[in-house]
Amino acid sequence: MGGRCAVPAAIAVWLGMMCGPGRSPAAALAALAALMPLALIAWRSPDRTGTLALVLALALAGGARGAAHHLALERARLALAPPGALIRIRGRVVEPPLRESDEPVAIIAVSGSAPPLPRGARVRVRLPAGSGAEWGDAIEALALLDPPSALRNPGGFDARAVAEAGGLVASGHAPDAVASRGRGVYALPRATAARWRRAFERRFAIHLTPESRELVVPLVVGDRSALSPALNARLRAAGIIHLLALSGLHVAWLAALARAACGTLGGGPRARALAGGLCALGYVALAGPLPSLARAAAGEALLAWARVMDLALDPLQALALSALALLAVAPGWSGDLGFQLSFGAVLGLVTVGPWLGARCGRWRRLAAPLLPTLSAQLTAMPLLMARFHAISWVGAFANLVAVPVSGLLLTAAWLASLMDCALPGAGAPWYDACNALAAALRGIATLAARAPGAMVGVGCEPGVTIVAGAGAALIAIAVSTPRDLERAREAAPRARVATGGLGATLVAIALLLASTVRPLAPPAGRWWLVALDVGQGDALALGFEDGWWLIDAGPRTPHVDAGESVVLPFMRWAAVRRLETLALTHDDGDHTGGADAVRRGVHVMRILAPAPLPLVAGPARRFGAEPRARGDTLRSAPPLVVLWPPRPGDAEAAEIRTDNGAVLVIEAGAARGRALLLADADSAAEASLRVAPGIALLKVAHHGSGSSSGAAFLRGLRAGDAVISCGMHNPFGHPDAGAVARLLASGARIHRTDREGALWFEMSDAGATALDWRRGVRAAGVETAPSSAARCGATLARPPARW
Repeated sequence: MGGRCAVPAAIAVWLGMMCGPGRSPAAALAALAALMPLALIAWRSPDRTGTLALVLALALAGGARGAAHHLALERARLALAPPGALIRIRGRVVEPPLRESDEPVAIIAVSGSAPPLPRGARVRVRLPAGSGAEWGDAIEALALLDPPSALRNPGGFDARAVAEAGGLVASGHAPDAVASRGRGVYALPRATAARWRRAFERRFAIHLTPESRELVVPLVVGDRSALSPALNARLRAAGIIHLLALSGLHVAWLAALARAACGTLGGGPRARALAGGLCALGYVALAGPLPSLARAAAGEALLAWARVMDLALDPLQALALSALALLAVAPGWSGDLGFQLSFGAVLGLVTVGPWLGARCGRWRRLAAPLLPTLSAQLTAMPLLMARFHAISWVGAFANLVAVPVSGLLLTAAWLASLMDCALPGAGAPWYDACNALAAALRGIATLAARAPGAMVGVGCEPGVTIVAGAGAALIAIAVSTPRDLERAREAAPRARVATGGLGATLVAIALLLASTVRPLAPPAGRWWLVALDVGQGDALALGFEDGWWLIDAGPRTPHVDAGESVVLPFMRWAAVRRLETLALTHDDGDHTGGADAVRRGVHVMRILAPAPLPLVAGPARRFGAEPRARGDTLRSAPPLVVLWPPRPGDAEAAEIRTDNGAVLVIEAGAARGRALLLADADSAAEASLRVAPGIALLKVAHHGSGSSSGAAFLRGLRAGDAVISCGMHNPFGHPDAGAVARLLASGARIHRTDREGALWFEMSDAGATALDWRRGVRAAGVETAPSSAARCGATLARPPARW
């Protein structure tokens, strides 16, 4: 395995896949830009024509493989029209189902359906609670399936990118499903890997506290379906969420344990290497084909093969061979963020890590714990900035403590499970250790996440990410270890030193730009209203020249917090690190559920809420908010005036008995550019409002329910645009058909978040203009391309409930 010929080959294939159809414009442009220096290097080689032709051929082959994958998925999705229809499917479970949430989630390869889907199409389905379907089982189900939607919020979760990476045609819920055990070769997963996995999970459920299990199960088998939004946010803010993503840390530990056990039994070097490789592949069978885990297992298998064959294995060559093999099998993984981060982090570990260690001198032992984290974060940082639009400055410090603690927790969990399976009761001390170590890891995450500005938003400007990526790549090239001892003894060429210096400069510039970026702001004389798609709830972001406001923060459930999954990603995408005002319109969970997450993630200058009434307390006291009532002016330019509720001493106040009757109603803007924000106002509140006709934008009351939006009220408003914030397939049937008909009869143009995603309007005294944020918005005189930056890569975060 001499040389590093696989490195340019892997780069060419991967970049070719990123240039194919289905990729975001930013990803395609970045891939094309990266192909040019690779082609230049090939042109400067001794056999320039042949090398250049080979690089271009590999790039074209990668593009063709990726295009075939994308077109097969799109062709299969055509059979799903209309979206949300019930489909009878037959198929087989092809991965270990996730059981930690209330309803198991399974990946099914379809063998037959009505209406017909292509044979082999993969769908992700939530099965009925209590379903015993396992990997390899045959299954028949009546499923409500939707194709993956395009990006629905700026900076948010991209369901289509995740589906593309996983080769998924659709996703949905199966209210009725019947599973039967697989036979023949299909019975093997249930009898082996699934049996061990469920045995571990049962013992964790018996012996661990719920708080410990929330960390141990993802750490051991990779099932994060029960990870709470609050803990997920703390781990992400602390920069240690990667510890729960099965990858090299887990595989290396288990393979080392297998090699040690083999050595204890008298196995030689080849036997030990083989044991480590087989153990890594067994881990993939236990946890399923997770992209980052597959990368680590492929690397361990290559290491075992090299030792069995008595060959020297170059780390970069091994990394590139792993990429080539895995991308050939699963081309969609080229856009999976977990897959990208796994390779990016290992690239830093095998290049920057040794270089830094060699230059620490007598401080090497002291710096040793910090070097792996720094080297991995350097090369992974551009990917994190591109996808999450934020960096965690506390991550380097939190990892110093969290990595050894998580390693001990992983060790204790495996030892407890294996000992308890072999001799019931023998693992009790180790389970106690798991509880203590999980509490310590949780405490580390909580403490680090509380640091001021732990998660720093860096905005949506793709140039910053490109500069950071170029700098990290140049550093990796400059410090990569020479392939032989003779070259290692030579002084570094000037060109290599200059390359490293340029890379370090670019990284420093990117960090400076990211830390000082200004929030997006509208052009002079205008302001923005953004109705975020938070599902069945409300969250309106108002952008002014001097800062941002948020009116309501969306819902929160045990598994999804709109504040964490939608509002904060938008704020980081817009580089908003401080909210001037958070206004909570009333005390319903679909409006206040995400407020705590927002307060943790950004600095909130003040909180407003409706004034408490004799029979309706409202959210003011619970959130420490300043009470506001009819007639209060919240802002002068543009004007924001409270129209409802009445003041506590008014006669009307004594008659109000519900939160919807005491809701905070705000009129924003002036002249022909006014917006009326009704929150969940009921018909009685609407009838009490005094609003001049000619409203440019109406935020429709109560998600378009039949109890609001009266015909006479709408005729008096003469609204130009009407925004309905509601969730896809919501159980309330919002918006009500009658309410929609009344809005249309009044002459309003209807916009719905369940169909269009986030809605962005630019307001001025002349009126309201709907902007397509996916194509870019004009911010303070500068054209931005938010969707291109936001869609770069996929996500490690758990998808919302609707996907």
